[in-house]
Amino acid sequence: MRLRRIILLLFLGLLTLPLASLFVLSFQNVDGATFKWYFSILENEKFVSALILTTLVSMAVGAATVVLSFVLSLSWYDRRQLSVVLVLILVVGLLPPDIFSLGLNKFAQAIGFRSSNLFFLITGLVAYTLPIGVLLFWARFYFIDRSIVIAARDIGMKGPSILAKVILPLSSATITACFLLSFLLAFNEYPRTFYLSGSATLLSEFLNGKLSSGADESIYAAGSSTILMSVIVIAGYVVVHQLYARRKAMQELQESAP
Repeated sequence: MRLRRIILLLFLGLLTLPLASLFVLSFQNVDGATFKWYFSILENEKFVSALILTTLVSMAVGAATVVLSFVLSLSWYDRRQLSVVLVLILVVGLLPPDIFSLGLNKFAQAIGFRSSNLFFLITGLVAYTLPIGVLLFWARFYFIDRSIVIAARDIGMKGPSILAKVILPLSSATITACFLLSFLLAFNEYPRTFYLSGSATLLSEFLNGKLSSGADESIYAAGSSTILMSVIVIAGYVVVHQLYARRKAMQELQESAP
């Protein structure tokens, strides 16, 4: 038990210490201006536009991933469809991101697009997050007793009604988790962004360019900003999940009260 705890603490330290050092470097005191580099990136129009565009693209990817993952995950209730979807997510999930993005880029050029646009970028990112989304929903459906669906059919509910009144409400927490996870993955993805963004500059490209060019210390503030956004998203999910769990517990308490 103690050895496992030590290994866990060492592992967490290896993950968090580099991030902590990044925050320390981002607040370097230069001429007495502690937040100099943060003001520097906020005054950089390319950084701000890349941040806004990346956020919008990531939100679109999150929404599309939730819808497609939920629809595809319904194959859980059909064994023949389940095999097809399983093969699909294995192929898409195991394909190297740069190879997939390069192939999609060439396909875009073959049908008349000289450079890929945001549509193909979102398509590539959705393909990247889709297998994870489907697996999240399958993990949720595993704990939904099939007798609930059978009982709903026995009382005359049709497929759309079962979907809207039974499966969808039971999957609300998974929908939130799928959206936030897809958002974070798309927000921090570099290979697909590099190949598919075309003339648009997204945050991962912006940071990679500054890092490669030997940029000033503003790179630390820019990197810290992305970490902060990721932490805020994760914390937001925890808060939403806790509120949902508390609300559900109160409803169950009220229902059980005489």
